[in-house]
This record gives sequence, C-alpha cells and structure tokens, in this order.
Amino acid sequence: VAEKKSDPPRQDASEQAGTSRAKQPEQIVEDSPAQGAHKRQRSDDASGEAPDLQGQLIEILDRSSRMVAAQLEAQNINCQLDREQRKDQVSSLLGVLGKVADALYRIADKM
Repeated sequence: VAEKKSDPPRQDASEQAGTSRAKQPEQIVEDSPAQGAHKRQRSDDASGEAPDLQGQLIEILDRSSRMVAAQLEAQNINCQLDREQRKDQVSSLLGVLGKVADALYRIADKM
C-alpha cells in the first residue's frame, strides 16, 4: 500500500522533468557543463561535510570524555568522604563502647 502511494509522485516528478526538457531543449545542451560543475560542487560539499561531521564527532567525544572524567572524579571524592565518615563513626562508636565497658566494669566492681 505504501509503495503504491510513493509511486505516483515519482511519476509526476519525471513527467514534470520531461515537460521542462521538452520546452527548453537548448538550455539542456548549454547547461550540461554547469550540471557537471554542480555535481562536482555536491561531491566537494559531501567531502567538505565529512570533516565537519568528523569535527563534530571529535567535539562530542571530547565533551563526553570530560564529563566521564568529571563524574569519576566526583565519585572518587564521594568515596573518600564516605571512608572518612565511616572512620569517624567507627572511632566515635568505639569511644562510646569503651565508656560503656568502663561503666559496666565499675558496676561489676561495686557488686
């Protein structure tokens, strides 16, 4: 069904091109070198676009690698902060447990 819908516009375009050629045969002969030059421009544009796309890809890859590096650095900083926080918590917990043990020892001595 989609093929049937796409075929008529192609035929219309070819018919329009045929009518314009029939009306202006002299221009076709004169425009032939210009058409070739136009084709060359397209190929030049296509080759010009490739470095452009490569440049864009390089920029995107550079940006994404910088973002990944920044993310890893932030993650490393967070891990270090976590370790320091755990050390502080462990040391404070050990201090409290030491005080509780001393208190229990005193209570046991009094009994």
